Amino acid sequence: MSTFVTYGDVSPRVGIVAVAKMLARVEPILILEKFGMVTPLPRNKGETIKWRRIRPLAVSTTNLTEGVTPAASQLAYDDITTAIGQFGGYIQITDKIQDLHEDRVLDDAMTALADQAASTKEMIIWGVLRGGTQVLYSNGASRSSVNTPLDLDLIRTAVQTLKRNHAKKITERLKASTNIATEPVNSSFVVVGHIDLERDFRECTSFVPVEKYGTLKPLDEEWEIGKVEEARIILSPQLSPFIGAGSSTTNGMIASNGSNVDVYPFVVLAKECYGVVPLKGASSVEMAVKNPKMGEPGDPLGQRGFVAWKMWYQAVRLNEQWMVRCEVAATQLS
Repeated sequence: MSTFVTYGDVSPRVGIVAVAKMLARVEPILILEKFGMVTPLPRNKGETIKWRRIRPLAVSTTNLTEGVTPAASQLAYDDITTAIGQFGGYIQITDKIQDLHEDRVLDDAMTALADQAASTKEMIIWGVLRGGTQVLYSNGASRSSVNTPLDLDLIRTAVQTLKRNHAKKITERLKASTNIATEPVNSSFVVVGHIDLERDFRECTSFVPVEKYGTLKPLDEEWEIGKVEEARIILSPQLSPFIGAGSSTTNGMIASNGSNVDVYPFVVLAKECYGVVPLKGASSVEMAVKNPKMGEPGDPLGQRGFVAWKMWYQAVRLNEQWMVRCEVAATQLS
């Protein structure tokens, strides 16, 4: 049976002064889609997305022989494919809510569901990024050994790994608009991770806080905390750690379960290391609002309405060698 938001669920404010402005809500923090390779999926083109890249040709170091044509090189491609998935949610509301309640509950439901859709997208991307196969640990050789924080050497090793693999720095990001368009940014590698790592990043000897950038423009005005050499640091409370997955020797690190260290992945990103089907644009998300209306099929008395969202979405790692996941512990604040 469907669950409704009813008049009894949402208590009217009787006998008090109702404040016109709603309290600030917890809004989703969206950073990951900005730096992916944006590939909108056209309608009526199936459910599989394919990215293709040319394999590098072997370097030609042999001298040509006079009068002899060498063998021709052949183009070869790597295909990366993924099937999109469908996601959605809805809230059902009764006519009594619409007719009698002082708050605009339908509008509030639409706001809450829009936030849910955006957070769903962010978590899909994070699940893909933190599953990358190129990984470094702050100590030991596995997740279960981790019990030390990040340091400058770890960040330098991650950046060096990307450079060895011919990764390029990120030079553009998705615009914060309803259109699928990009804008240029200062070139850099981008680090994304959980906000609990802020203290440890700030204690790196090469850390420069965002307020001291000078003419350098932040990649994310809200959640970028600074940079360490060639890496820009953007942290979010949504980019979750692996709870209790580390060492049982806590060493003053955060251990939510009281026994084993929480392991925090942060991912160092290079240009075009992952791809997404963007949330923005008419081809990726749909929202609908239905007010209770008499005479509707299945609802002759017009007692039920709803707010709903639905989207097709997916993210995929396009080049494992152009991203590095670092797994570390986070220092417990005293």
